Amino acid sequence: MIRRTLTIGVDDLSSARGALVCRDLPISTAAGPASIRRGTLVDAALCLTLAKQAGAQIAVVLPEPGELAQSEASHQFAHAVVGPGLTVDPPHQGQCVIHATTRGLVRVCPTSVVRINRRGAILFATALDGRVVAEGDTVAIVKAADLWTASDSLTRSLRAARTTPVLRVAPFAARKAAFLAGERIRPRNFTAAAENLRGLLAGFSVELALTQRVADDPSAIADAYRRCLDEGVEIILVGGSIALDPGDPFLVALERIEAELACRGAPIDPGTMFWVAHAGPAVVFGLASCELYGRQSILDLLLPYAVAKEPIDRALLAELGYGGLLDQTLRARQRSE
Repeated sequence: MIRRTLTIGVDDLSSARGALVCRDLPISTAAGPASIRRGTLVDAALCLTLAKQAGAQIAVVLPEPGELAQSEASHQFAHAVVGPGLTVDPPHQGQCVIHATTRGLVRVCPTSVVRINRRGAILFATALDGRVVAEGDTVAIVKAADLWTASDSLTRSLRAARTTPVLRVAPFAARKAAFLAGERIRPRNFTAAAENLRGLLAGFSVELALTQRVADDPSAIADAYRRCLDEGVEIILVGGSIALDPGDPFLVALERIEAELACRGAPIDPGTMFWVAHAGPAVVFGLASCELYGRQSILDLLLPYAVAKEPIDRALLAELGYGGLLDQTLRARQRSE
């Protein structure tokens, strides 16, 4: 881009048509003081306005061949990197704001965001991966760093993304859950835990459709698992399991229904005794006492993933270990009401 400073009334303003103003210019109008904002396009209408400001100086930048205006570069990039569940606002002062179009879970590829920003041509700021958002929430902003961006710089920034889309919102889809508890959970505690879980699930429009205390017997528990699956349950919450015991009946019962134990234990506190399994279309969470009775825990972190039907596996839990001290990080991930 080429910078020029023009004196109004002395220099030919028409020579700057197609340029962008690069410094705010105070002007006088019949209605009082006003300002020409940086980033404004110099067109015929602006030239007429400026003709009345004799003696004032205006700083502009003109494009070189192959350069895109800031607004166009921001708009093109935003549309290239966003995926489902998002909408891109028209550019305003060179910046595009990206909003959620549905309630759900923000999914971001953090390494792609870092690579994009390291290129320097595009400024890309996003919400945290795993944040719960409502329809209309701001999820990201995109702004080209300069008033004019070389098209090959934009192409290199898009290549740096690698993962497409870099950003999306997974809508909450699960609607039915169950709570199974073993003999270690006393009847009164079972009732209290069920009420707590029912309230937590209701926040995601998920019904706690089935609650059952079962004997600590793998066959009985396998039958309970099968009942959940037969009734279309998508999230099974288990209380009274002991993750450290390889012979725990809830874990043994998983084998009998050919479920896959994804991970036992998580690098998250509270949540080190948590386990996750997959039984057909359902996800199964093994809950410790802190998850059952309302303490902020790994369940608050992972339940949105389950409701959005996002993969929950060892790789995800390994990533969540960074920031896994939940008292310090959950507030940042959850939507501010």
